[in-house]
Amino acid sequence: MDDDDDDADEGSDAEDVLIRSTDAIVVLAKTEEEFATLEVMVYEQDSGNLFVHHDIPLPAFPLCLSHGDIGPTGSAGNFCAVGTFTPGIEIWNLDVLNALEPSCVLGGEDTSMADAIMRHNMMNESDKQRMNNTLTPAKDSSLKIGSHTDAVMSLSWNKVHRQVIASGSADCTVKLWDVTQANSDQANAGTLRHHTDKVQSVLWHPKEGTLLATGSYDRTVALVDARATDNIKQVKIPADCESLAWDPFNPHCLTAACEDGTVMCWDVRKFTTKTPLWSIVANEFGGVSDLSYNPHVPGMMATCALDKTVTIWDTFNSSIDKSSILPPKAKINKDMKVGKLFTLNFYPSSPWLLGCGGGAKEIALWDMTQDNTIQKTFGGRTKIPTSIDETKNDVMDDETREKEENEKKQMFDSMMKSDDSNTPSKSISDSETKKSSSASKKKKNKNKKAPHRAGR
Repeated sequence: MDDDDDDADEGSDAEDVLIRSTDAIVVLAKTEEEFATLEVMVYEQDSGNLFVHHDIPLPAFPLCLSHGDIGPTGSAGNFCAVGTFTPGIEIWNLDVLNALEPSCVLGGEDTSMADAIMRHNMMNESDKQRMNNTLTPAKDSSLKIGSHTDAVMSLSWNKVHRQVIASGSADCTVKLWDVTQANSDQANAGTLRHHTDKVQSVLWHPKEGTLLATGSYDRTVALVDARATDNIKQVKIPADCESLAWDPFNPHCLTAACEDGTVMCWDVRKFTTKTPLWSIVANEFGGVSDLSYNPHVPGMMATCALDKTVTIWDTFNSSIDKSSILPPKAKINKDMKVGKLFTLNFYPSSPWLLGCGGGAKEIALWDMTQDNTIQKTFGGRTKIPTSIDETKNDVMDDETREKEENEKKQMFDSMMKSDDSNTPSKSISDSETKKSSSASKKKKNKNKKAPHRAGR
């Protein structure tokens, strides 16, 4: 009888950790008083059951997250980069249950000297030797080469060059990291100092692996060609930047959400004109904290705000090349009942699932399958061509498709070229950004904000 009970318990435990192909995986950072965790949750779409699969204790309060599939050894897996109030970026392996330490840390405190001192002290066996030869670490702790010097507020894992991560910090810099070099001095691949205040958002282009968008509390949004430090385009926005998003069906469209409730979209091919395609006030009382595009449904955009609600927008006539650009239309507004909302995202493997997190220390999942308003507006778009380019792709042979991809790449290259064609390109390095760093130090912003505690 006891053996049968043990077998039943083992079977139940195995079933609890089993992840099915129909399950949705949610990764979130959570804080409770002085305790912070990284939780991996499973949502069973068939039954609607949501539970914690496993959690990982974090040593510092989290501010931002980013998922990637290349680890420090170069092998594939499920990894999560975590930015906190400390200068280091922790990379956690989500496939490991009960992980006690991260796979690696990019930047942060340099503990190599402390580790060497500990090994030295442990080698002294006798009490007399320990008294005579014990070493103590220096009072002033140092940082790793290339590390941020303040909190890490934003992260973006490159989907093309999958070992590359971009980070934005309260030290006003944007840094590029190579995860596979995490244990060497070459982990920091470059530093950008084109912002004069805290960098709240960084976002790689989903297809052009060298194009990076950044947003800051200095009220600017910038486009960066990661291959050259002098190739940066900037536009002013009316308030602090809270979030950035690329339109997956119109890859030349970049959208930004501002603290005052304004949401703006630009055609990056005409970024230097500084005129947006459209601009709306998504929330009259301000406080728009995040936005996201549905990767499966053309023209479906969501925003969340500190008024505890999510708004679904129809941008179908706003971003596609047409003779007249119409502003997005709000289709539905929903109170998610989890407090002030700080982040939201569409699930990448399902067209009708959206998740958001708020100040009530809970997450809310919105299954839109049975929502009549959503299905009436967007239901038919997943099965129709969304643009002329997509219609062509259905009938193109491989040779023609390759030709168009090359043309698109040339378009982005020409868009990011400097106005002065004689200006030479330069590779990213700390030394080449010293001038911009010294200039930015002279411009001190009197109303600097503290980094948000809620992570994305």
